[in-house]
Amino acid sequence: MILVGFMGSGKSTVAKALGERLGLDVMELDAEIYALSGKTIPEIFAEEGEEGFRNYEYRVLSSACENDGIISTGGGIITHDDSYEMIRKTDRKVIFLNATFDSLYERISDDNSRPLASQPREHVKALYDSRIERYRNAADHEVDTACGLEDTVEAILNLTR
Repeated sequence: MILVGFMGSGKSTVAKALGERLGLDVMELDAEIYALSGKTIPEIFAEEGEEGFRNYEYRVLSSACENDGIISTGGGIITHDDSYEMIRKTDRKVIFLNATFDSLYERISDDNSRPLASQPREHVKALYDSRIERYRNAADHEVDTACGLEDTVEAILNLTR
């Protein structure tokens, strides 16, 4: 299973809960990028730009898809065409975790570890708007995360049985 969605949609939290419920390993792509590069995400953005980060992301996605388990992606993975196509063509279930933009923005607005979230609200909203169709096109199912963690996990389990 691959979880996609905008920053703050709950991908990491939901992946962990699903992994525990299903007894599956969880691969956090951001953690794998750090392991591969030895740099934090803000460091990669500062030194290599977004394109450098997306290249690392594609490499760890390729590796992750070779293993069983749950893959928690970064919010912008669908902006890199090669990563987007890999997700669209996978045999794994792809779940788009979504919520209202206002909810997502509230969750991320004070998070300094998200380089793209530190922009003005209208820029973050434009980013969300520019990605929404790609999330939907890549996913097998869309799940609203506004209902809380347990209900979100149950909804995903019901969709993937």
